[in-house]
Amino acid sequence: MSTELPYGRSRRPDGDIPAPDAPVMSLDWEHEGPLTVVSVHGEVDMSNAHLLVDLVAELARRPAPRVVLDLSGVRFVDLHAVRALVEADRLLREAAGGLALRRPPRCVSRLLHLTATAHLFAVDDGPIPGDAPWAGPAVTGDRIPPRRATGALPAPHSQMDAGRPPLPSGREVSA
Repeated sequence: MSTELPYGRSRRPDGDIPAPDAPVMSLDWEHEGPLTVVSVHGEVDMSNAHLLVDLVAELARRPAPRVVLDLSGVRFVDLHAVRALVEADRLLREAAGGLALRRPPRCVSRLLHLTATAHLFAVDDGPIPGDAPWAGPAVTGDRIPPRRATGALPAPHSQMDAGRPPLPSGREVSA
C-alpha cells in the first residue's frame, strides 16, 4: 500500500491522512444596515472567481442591493478576478444597486490599473477593525471617486515621448 497522496502529501506514520490545506479563497458576508459586506480572503483566480460572481448574483436579488467587497484579505488576483469584479458591478447596477471595494491590497489595485478598469469601482479605505461600520457613499448611491495610486504609474507612451522627434515611418526600433 502506497503512502503517497496527490499533490505531494503523504500519510502520517500513524496511518492518518493529514487535513487538507486551507481553502484557496473564502467568502464571508454580513449585513451592516443597508449594506452587505462580503469579506474575501485568499487567492481569487480562475479556479474560484465564479464563486464571487455567484454570491453577488444571489445578493442582487434583494431590492437596491448595496455590496461592499472587503478585499483586505486577498493575497493574489488574476484576470479572472478582474472579470468577476466587472461582472459583479454589472449585476448590481442592473438591480439598481451598487458595488464598492474596501481596502483593496496592492495586487488588486495594480491589476485594476493595468487593465484600465480601476475607474469603474468606488474604492473605500474602510474602517479599521473595531471602528463603527462604514456608512459612506454606497448608502446614498453616490460613487466614491477612484483612489489615486500612491506610487507613480508609468506615463502613457505618448506622454513619455513628448518632445522627442517622431521615428521615421517604416523603421523598426529594437530595445
